[in-house]
Amino acid sequence: MFRRLSYVLAFLLIFACAEVRAASVFQPDSAKMAALNLKLDEYLRAISNESLEVQKQECDFIIESTSDSLVRTMVARRLLSNYMDSPLMGAESVAIHLLDKWFLNSNVSMPSEVDLMNARIFADFNRQSLLGCKAPELQLNAEDGDMRNVFPRDSRRYTVLYFYAPDCAKCKVQSILLRNLLNTEDYPVDFVAVYTGDDVQEWDEYVSKRLDVSSGAVSVEHLWDPELDSDYQRKYGVIQTPRMFLISPDGFIIGRGLDAKALAGMLQDIFSEKILNYGTEESVALYDMVFGKDAVPSDKSEVISVADHIAASTIERGDTLMFRQMTGDLLYYISSKREAAFKEGLDYLIDEYILSKPEVWKSEDDSLKIVGMAQVMDDLLSKSSPGTKIPPLKVPGELMSSKGGKKTVKTLSKLGGKRNYIMFFARGCNVCAAEKEAMRAILNDSDKSRGVKVFLVDVDDLLMTDPSLASTLFDAFDLTSLPLIIETDAKGSIVRRYISFRF
Repeated sequence: MFRRLSYVLAFLLIFACAEVRAASVFQPDSAKMAALNLKLDEYLRAISNESLEVQKQECDFIIESTSDSLVRTMVARRLLSNYMDSPLMGAESVAIHLLDKWFLNSNVSMPSEVDLMNARIFADFNRQSLLGCKAPELQLNAEDGDMRNVFPRDSRRYTVLYFYAPDCAKCKVQSILLRNLLNTEDYPVDFVAVYTGDDVQEWDEYVSKRLDVSSGAVSVEHLWDPELDSDYQRKYGVIQTPRMFLISPDGFIIGRGLDAKALAGMLQDIFSEKILNYGTEESVALYDMVFGKDAVPSDKSEVISVADHIAASTIERGDTLMFRQMTGDLLYYISSKREAAFKEGLDYLIDEYILSKPEVWKSEDDSLKIVGMAQVMDDLLSKSSPGTKIPPLKVPGELMSSKGGKKTVKTLSKLGGKRNYIMFFARGCNVCAAEKEAMRAILNDSDKSRGVKVFLVDVDDLLMTDPSLASTLFDAFDLTSLPLIIETDAKGSIVRRYISFRF
């Protein structure tokens, strides 16, 4: 649409330039210029939803389409005026682009020296705080006299930066609206309120009346710069108040010239529950690199360390979304592993970061994908946990020792060895076969086999011959992934589970 309009505009510009050249006085025909202005208005509306870069390119195209200097000047001024006066966020970026390319280098003249000076001030006071810019470095004073580094800051949360003056009527309204927003919604943000005056008593009274933010989720700093040493006016364009910015966790300006309503919309969009996909190929590849592909952690501490690091880097810094994504991916990754270190680490992950945090996993989607899965895994992990007595069930199987093996029925709590291993396996399972071979190697080693007994339980056989007993075993043990190998002591207490003879 806007590209078609641009060609219409280009045609009208050529026509207007011809009129100027033909006229005895160097003034375009008023009717022609009126038509041109209407098309300009239409065109500007058409491109208003495009990216800022596209808008810059289109403005350049229109200006470059004018061959007559007088018409070019009128068009350029019209475009500049539109973006300097526009209430739309980001318009300042286009205005500064036009100033730099067409006006400040004298390609196009301003109406007067005063207008040129005002344009230079506009550019100077907005250039550093445009959308997408890194938030300018800013050091301000706390009331106790200590200096605070506002930017750069050691925080991974969104920051609301608010400049205000107590004698500003708009500030009074916006301050109350802003306070109510932050207190009501409990958004996990850093709120930095900057008093632009120099009266401590006035400052204290204003904060207590209009900016008393009490939400536990919001980190609040009240700062000022009575000597104007920080140059915040120029860096953040604080020519008048109120002035409000939203800064991303990585320190970039994503909102400027905001009021409380606009801020509310942006925060709602940021913190609304987003549907995430877990366990993707990309996430598996990531955690393969973290733990080492096909590697087995020495113990659960490696898993615990990764889970804690994720939390410290995300949710503890206010990034709930990234916490959900990375923790959910970790849940799916570890749930697919059979090794003891992963399984015991999974127990910690579920207890510490999923089931204990219903305020994080509160969406309907996460209730199914994460909480539901965690509950299932938690139930499985609660079976045959270390330190508990193994159920005294009589089960048919094959009792193995260094002296060989024999078919028998044994009570699982009374296998008779100093170290006992119960191995639940399935026929046709390659991993089960590999574990059996590793087990036989251990039993053939006189040093390793002393006091060791291994009881092999064929789950497939039990399912066919004694379904009732098989059901009881499934209730007592996590038999969802075979083989399951459990170590017990001479008294029938479980020492370890999910172990492997191969490692």
